[in-house]
Amino acid sequence: MLTPIKIRKKPVSILLIFVFLLILASFTSQGRQKITLMEEMLLTVVAPVQGVFQRLTFSAESVFASVREYQLLLKENALLHEQLAASSTLEAQLAELRKENHRLRQMLDLREKSEYQLIASEVIARDASNWFQTMTINRGSMHGVKKNMAVVTSEGLVGSIYSVSHISSQVLLLTDSRPAVSAFVQRSREPGQVGVVESAPGIPGYLRMINLPREANIQPGDIVISSGLGEIFPKGLVIGHVLETGEDEYGILQYALLRPAANFNRLEEVFVVIPVTEKRE
Repeated sequence: MLTPIKIRKKPVSILLIFVFLLILASFTSQGRQKITLMEEMLLTVVAPVQGVFQRLTFSAESVFASVREYQLLLKENALLHEQLAASSTLEAQLAELRKENHRLRQMLDLREKSEYQLIASEVIARDASNWFQTMTINRGSMHGVKKNMAVVTSEGLVGSIYSVSHISSQVLLLTDSRPAVSAFVQRSREPGQVGVVESAPGIPGYLRMINLPREANIQPGDIVISSGLGEIFPKGLVIGHVLETGEDEYGILQYALLRPAANFNRLEEVFVVIPVTEKRE
């Protein structure tokens, strides 16, 4: 009885013999046009085995090639993701720089054309709990900012300084219910047709011009500017654009709904207006 080791060795020995005979046949057949009967029998037996080995070899090579290709694709895909992310980040930064450049050019143009002295500042905080009705800027008393000074952008009037610390100040926006601005229509500029601009009740983000005479020359599309009456807002600052007009409940006075000239939700840089009577330290 054959032991397990001998049983396993027997097929290996037979395979080695076939291989040896095949090699021998290849050497002895060189220079001959015909093969012997023994060689033909040997090829008949060995050919199927060769085919199996060839197919196995080809399959293994295909698998290894597929694995290598898969790894290369993974690396290339990761690289493309990194390049795409870097490109997207760069595009976003460029877009932000273009917007900032545009805003700064507008502010520079305002400073050059303005008859007032202006203190440039950046918005560093907003009161999001109250419809953005207050915000904080990075300029305070050490920069010459004082309470009640007007705050503007290149688009128009924003509000006034509500409180001041050494290095920052809080701005009360026009859309808050507390401030009121004496104003008139830029187009007509008729004497005696000065109204008051305040926040529009029930319409967050909009303004309302009230106390206008019934015959006041005001219509949709008109620009409303500050009149200069009072001690806070200088004359000629753009406040907003008229959307619609109407009469009060008694039919005595006229009012107008305004869209603010400044976009209060996108304020990033503003100017604090120094009154003509003030001197910067």
